[in-house]
Amino acid sequence: MILPSHLLPSTPRRGRFLGAPPDQLASQKEFDLDDAPYELGDPGQPSPTPTIVIALFDDSGSVTGRGGNDPLARRYDEVEHAFQVVARRGSRRELGAVLHFDSPCRTDAGPVPITRLGMASLRPGLRRPKDGVGSSTLAPSLDQAVELAHSHPRHQATLVVLSDFLLLDADPAQVLSDLRAFPGLVHAVVLGSRVPDGVLDGAVTVTQIMSGGPRGAVAKALFGSLVARRPGSTPLLPN
Repeated sequence: MILPSHLLPSTPRRGRFLGAPPDQLASQKEFDLDDAPYELGDPGQPSPTPTIVIALFDDSGSVTGRGGNDPLARRYDEVEHAFQVVARRGSRRELGAVLHFDSPCRTDAGPVPITRLGMASLRPGLRRPKDGVGSSTLAPSLDQAVELAHSHPRHQATLVVLSDFLLLDADPAQVLSDLRAFPGLVHAVVLGSRVPDGVLDGAVTVTQIMSGGPRGAVAKALFGSLVARRPGSTPLLPN
């Protein structure tokens, strides 16, 4: 299933400017939900069965560099927003984790319950890794995500990969095959206009984040995965 959407170049919120000092980034306060210029929908009620949602970030130069698909790191702000909306009605049965292509790294976070208390542990992972090199290879972090899913066998797993999918793995076709074989739901949030061959597979939900559209597209994409198993949820689709 392909969900077309848009990515609008915009000014990052205070304290998240590209190149801000690491200590400033680490001390960010939580995202103010009242400041968001878009709505995500109703998160519904906690899932009756345990779940784990893993957000996996690509911080390579083609995403973060000047002229890249997200040079202002707005995806992190929007992902935090989506997590926080769910956390307001969260449950200890619902876990969240944040991984990065630079795997493993000290910025990886979770899994922790998606609750207000759990957000304190998850939030530090929602930024570019200070010890990362901007890897364009998916395999190491995908292996880490699979390990997380296997280590929580009673939880229904969802993997959300936020990347332009300009992969430099030795065998990209094999890596994409491994992605489709993830033990749970897979959601590819493709940053940029190009959708590589192999990603558009029936086993993978794909949301394309294009240039020139409204803010909130990344938040809505992740929010949809976060609430997919929550009864009564009414997520707004990216437009």
